Amino acid sequence: MDSIVSGNRRALTIGWILAAVQLGATLLILALNITSIFKLLAFAAVWALTFRRWSRRESFCYLAVCSLFSVMDILAVRQGLFVFSRPDFSGLPMWEYFMWGFYVLHLLRTLDGPAPLPKWRLVVPLAILFAFPFAVVAEPVVLLAGSGAILAVALLFFHEAPDIRYVGYAVLMGAAVEYVGVWSGQWQYPRHPLGGVELWFATMWGGIGLFTRRLLLPLIVERRG
Repeated sequence: MDSIVSGNRRALTIGWILAAVQLGATLLILALNITSIFKLLAFAAVWALTFRRWSRRESFCYLAVCSLFSVMDILAVRQGLFVFSRPDFSGLPMWEYFMWGFYVLHLLRTLDGPAPLPKWRLVVPLAILFAFPFAVVAEPVVLLAGSGAILAVALLFFHEAPDIRYVGYAVLMGAAVEYVGVWSGQWQYPRHPLGGVELWFATMWGGIGLFTRRLLLPLIVERRG
């Protein structure tokens, strides 16, 4: 029994170290001022080494998330919420089209945990409602208030300890991504807020964390089984 517990702890420690290396290497590549194609190839190499095997379900999740968030990014850029310094297509650099699938899979692989009981009739409308302001609202204060209110409502329904872990880790990861990206000149927020990053990043990333657990984790786990 002790050997099983010890083995589980060792595996958990190795998993956290690998996740830290994966995220750290991704942030380092993000900060580099190199051409889009070389940056994308560097990302792909790090993710291939650190994710190792991808299930078919995870691959589908990755592609679906990348597709959805690419559209969201394009709409946000057109709204003037932020601007990339060296865009390639539709206001985005080539590598940005592949980033959001990584962030979500990193969350799922790092935090994992048992899947919550699916509550699609509640989760799906809340997720759509949460995403809506980021596509149509251009005023940062209004976006912060609106997305924060919707996230607060979602947390009234979903506030188990794993939900809070997903939200907290996503916000911390989002802060690292946002500040590295802005401070290294990859993108900027036109109103030049204090520190360079708009405060609505916290509600955005927090919502991504919550809905990753509540919307995506049940699908991944169900299909694994």
